[in-house]
Amino acid sequence: MSKKYLIYVACGSAAASANLVKDRLTDLLKKKGIEAELKTMRVSEVPNTVKVKKPDLVVITAGNFSKGALPPDLPVLSGLPLMTMIGVDKFMQEVEQALSKVGD
Repeated sequence: MSKKYLIYVACGSAAASANLVKDRLTDLLKKKGIEAELKTMRVSEVPNTVKVKKPDLVVITAGNFSKGALPPDLPVLSGLPLMTMIGVDKFMQEVEQALSKVGD
C-alpha cells in the first residue's frame, strides 16, 4: 500500500506563486505515481501549522525563509524551479529523496 504524503507549499501571500507551484507539483507527482495532499499557506503560517500537523515536506516559494522555527528533521525545499521551470528534474529528485526518508 502506498503512502499518501502531506506537502505544504508556502509563499508570502498564499496566492499566485504558491498555487502555481502546487499545481505544477501535483501534476509532476501524479506522473511519478506519488500520491500527495498539497496545501497552500503563507510562509508566516508554516511554523504554527507544522506544530498542529507536521507535513512530510515543505516547499517555499518566498525568497528568504528561516527554517529556525521548524523541526530539524522536516525537509524544506525552494519551489523556485517550479516557478521558472529551470532545474525541475533536480528539484523532483530532491522531492523524491525527501519523501523516501519519510517513515511508513
